[in-house]
Amino acid sequence: MPTVYEAKIDGSNAVRYFHFSLIRFYLDQAYEHAIKSKEDDKEGRLLASSVIAIMFSAMALEAFANEISEDLIPKEELNDFVRLRKAYKQIEQESSLAAKLRILFERRHNHSLGETQLNDIENLVSLRNNLVHYKLSELAGRYIMPPAKQTNLGNGQFMTTLDFTLMPVRIEPPFIQQVSGDAAVNCFNIALLIINAWGNLSGELDNVPGLEVIA
Repeated sequence: MPTVYEAKIDGSNAVRYFHFSLIRFYLDQAYEHAIKSKEDDKEGRLLASSVIAIMFSAMALEAFANEISEDLIPKEELNDFVRLRKAYKQIEQESSLAAKLRILFERRHNHSLGETQLNDIENLVSLRNNLVHYKLSELAGRYIMPPAKQTNLGNGQFMTTLDFTLMPVRIEPPFIQQVSGDAAVNCFNIALLIINAWGNLSGELDNVPGLEVIA
């Protein structure tokens, strides 16, 4: 369980902890901005509310995993859990957040998160990571053009011609188009549903009162 009091017998001051959970605050912010993003969404337009909803949704799940771990994982093993080592290893290509949630559900409730739930978490993590670690060229849109034309000039020489007036074969949209009102809503719903699933398994039918899935 979370540390509430620490004391030594060497004459030093004791420490009494008072905790403040951020899970509900993060969820409320994700909900508010997801609703705003959904209402203001227009194709091709990047909204701050979409970014905020995605970030707070991920933060809510991160805070949830961290807070639950303090209550569930033995204190002497908590650092191993945070670093996902020894008895708490990740599965190949699994994000740290998905791994922590998977482990916590298995340890406390002997429950395996479904493939859809895990994929949803990974999608949320991917969106969050790409926003936090945005890479200009890697996440750019791409016009897939016809191959460069090569002309044989004789004597073993060739001329390469690039024609920028040609129509692209296809267009791959930039990552930023994924940051939409729908994505904002989906990310909030993912966070809420995972936290509600934990509550249901714990016998709490409404562990996040006042919030519901956004249709």
